[in-house]
This record gives sequence, C-alpha cells and structure tokens, in this order.
Amino acid sequence: MKHFSLTLLTFVLLASCSTQKSLQKSIGKDDYDRALADTVLAYALDHEALYSLADTLKPISSVKFLRYAIAKDSTMKDGDAIITTKDSLLQKIEAYQKACKALSKGDFEFVLLPFQRTEKTIRNLEIYVVRKSRLASLLKTYSSFFGQWGFTPTTKPAVLLTAVEFETRLDRNRAYGYLFGYPSHAVDFFVESTRTQEADTAKKLVPRDFFAIPVFAGDKGHFTYAMPKGYQPTATDSTIYNKAILTLQKYKAIRKNFNTPQGLKAMQLWMKLNTSKNE
Repeated sequence: MKHFSLTLLTFVLLASCSTQKSLQKSIGKDDYDRALADTVLAYALDHEALYSLADTLKPISSVKFLRYAIAKDSTMKDGDAIITTKDSLLQKIEAYQKACKALSKGDFEFVLLPFQRTEKTIRNLEIYVVRKSRLASLLKTYSSFFGQWGFTPTTKPAVLLTAVEFETRLDRNRAYGYLFGYPSHAVDFFVESTRTQEADTAKKLVPRDFFAIPVFAGDKGHFTYAMPKGYQPTATDSTIYNKAILTLQKYKAIRKNFNTPQGLKAMQLWMKLNTSKNE
C-alpha cells in the first residue's frame, strides 16, 4: 500500500510538472508581444473563458472581439484582387495572431477567426480559446449533428470554427450553442425560437428568461443562455452552475496573489491554475 501511494504521488507530481512545462514552453518565445498576450489572457480569465482555461465546462470560449476597416467597400466587386492596403491594421492583427500562437500549447488552442458578416468596410474578428480534449468529447457526443460536415474528434479547431462561422444561420446557431457549452435544452430553444421569429412577419422575439453563470467580471451577461419564459432550471442547469461557482471561487482565491499595480500577471496565474489541480 505504501509503494502504491508513493507511485501515485510520483505520477501526480510528474503530471503537474508536465502541465507547467507545456504552458511555460508556450510563453517562452520572444517572437510576440508578451504584454499583448498577457492582456488577452487576463481578459479571458476574468470572463467566461475561465471555464475553458481552468475547467471543462466550455469546450470553446470567446476571448476578445476585434474590429478593423479591412473589408470591401460599396465600390468593390466580388473577386476583386485589391481590397485593402491598410498594412498598419494587418500588422495589428498579426500581433494578435502571434500572441494566439504563443498561448497555444498542450490542451489549449487560441484561434483568431474572421466573422462572415461585415459592416460597410468593417470586418469583425474574434479570438477563441479551445480546450481540445473537451472539444473532441463534444464532437463524439453530438456526432449526428457535426458529422454532416465530416467533423470527428480529431478535426482541427480552426477548420471546425471556420466552417461553422460561414454556415447557414440555424446550423451555425446550433453548432455554436454546443461548442460554447450550453446544455442541449438551451440550444434547442435558441434554434427553435429563432426559427419561429424568422417565420413571424412582425419578427417578434420569442419571450424568454435567462440563466446566468457568474464570472469574475460580473454575475450576468457573460456565460448566459436563454430559456423559455417561466422555465424552471433543471438538475443539469444546477450542475453547471455549481461546478462553475467552485472554479470561480478557486480563481478568486488564487488571483489576488498575481494582481499587481502594473496589472494582472495572467500567464503566471494561468500556469498556477493548471498546476494547483494536482497539488
């Protein structure tokens, strides 16, 4: 029994060191803006991405929303070769791409994705963080839906997200609902209420309530999903909420040790969150 305990302890310590080394590797390169990467990660941890970065509740989480004037204007045609010459904006996007690459290690991948829709000359983009093992599990669970694109548990996150973003509205909504970790009953309501609204000549919003899960930045408006008006939360909703609260409490307790007058030492904090699980 003593030999078993020592073996188990050795395994746990090795796992902890492996996780820490993996994250250290990701932030050990110099070919990126370290302050920018730290800012991106700090925002992610203080918002719903915490439940991807320090938990498995969300296979994918939004991290940062970007807007740049790089899209076609009204004078440009489909297939035109020269759309934008704004190299300064592309350099800013490249800085975010490098930060994403630096932060992507082990079970985590950061992806910068352009939105399909544009607003005049504005292209919206979003940085997402993917917990790859959780995504693989999700693709297996919902294979009857994601299989229509040929997606399997080994599909690359960037391929999946790009295909989903440029899909039809309701398939896109259902896919994002599953990917963001919402329970199936909430995803069903979101899709069907949108279908109902589209069929209504007045385009009235279907009455609804919201189930909000707190994050460090606030109690509402972040990890939140819609439910039918008057709907009573189920055991599934309560399980998600309670797991999130435990993770948030742990995060708050650790975060104060990495908060400095210069800002949050987010990369060090993230390493601590992923190693303290095994301590």
